[in-house]
Amino acid sequence: MQSYIVNLLLVSFALTSCQISGLTSGYSHLSKKGQERVIHYKGAIDDIHDFSNIYTVTAEQVKEYLAKHDKVIIYDYTPFCKSGFCVSPLALADICKKQEANLLVISNIYDEIFHAVNDSFPILMIDTEATKTKSRGKYIEAFYYPLIGRSQKEINYALYHYFRKGTYVRSFENYKDIDKADL
Repeated sequence: MQSYIVNLLLVSFALTSCQISGLTSGYSHLSKKGQERVIHYKGAIDDIHDFSNIYTVTAEQVKEYLAKHDKVIIYDYTPFCKSGFCVSPLALADICKKQEANLLVISNIYDEIFHAVNDSFPILMIDTEATKTKSRGKYIEAFYYPLIGRSQKEINYALYHYFRKGTYVRSFENYKDIDKADL
C-alpha cells in the first residue's frame, strides 16, 4: 500500500511538472530574462534595428510594411518545426535575397524562438493581445486572415506568403518552391 501511494505521488508530480506546449503562445514558459527580451512593439517594422530582441507585431503593422516594399515573403515560423517544409530563417533569407524579396519572419509561438535571433533581421511574433485570443490556432487565423484574405485551411496551412506591392499574391507550402518561382 505504501509503495502504491509513493508511485501515485511520483506520477502526479511528473504530470504536474510537465508543460504542454503548442496550445498557446508559450510566453509564460519563457524565463524572466526571455520575457524581458520580448518587446511589445508599436512602431514601424522598418525602424527595428536591435535584432537581439523579439518584437510582437499586429497585422496592421505588417500591412504598413507590405505597402512600402515591392516584394515580400512572410514566413509563418514555428521555431521547433522539424518538417521538411520548414527551414531556418537564415536559409530562407538567402533564398529571398536571390529573389530580391524582403523577408519577414513572424513566429507563431515563443517556444525555442530565441534560437532564430540573428544579426541580419528581426524575429517578430504575432501580437496575441491584438487578436484577443490565447488559443494558438485562433490567433494564427486572426492574424493572417486580414493579410491574405483566406483561411489557413484554404491555403493548406502553407507557411510562406508572397506579397507584391502590398497585395497578397500566393502562398507556398514548400520553401524550395520560392527559389524556383518567378517572383
